[in-house]
Amino acid sequence: MAAEHELPTYAEIKTRALEHLNRARNEMSEVRDWLRSDWRPLGSPRPEGAADACAEVMDIVGQVKGLIDQAKSALYAEHRR
Repeated sequence: MAAEHELPTYAEIKTRALEHLNRARNEMSEVRDWLRSDWRPLGSPRPEGAADACAEVMDIVGQVKGLIDQAKSALYAEHRR
């Protein structure tokens, strides 16, 4: 068991959690950007089923970003409860 002085404060825990939530949200933006990218050979069609898969992933990414925003809001709003 860690000694008390080695444990983080709640403020540190909250700060780190928000940092990770921000990183996760940014990663979802990267997923979205990659799925919108051009590919080579330039102008070639997507493989069969790729458009449907990309559309589904884009929907999921939107949902994940929304949930991340909810989590961040909960941490920011905690002091108002």
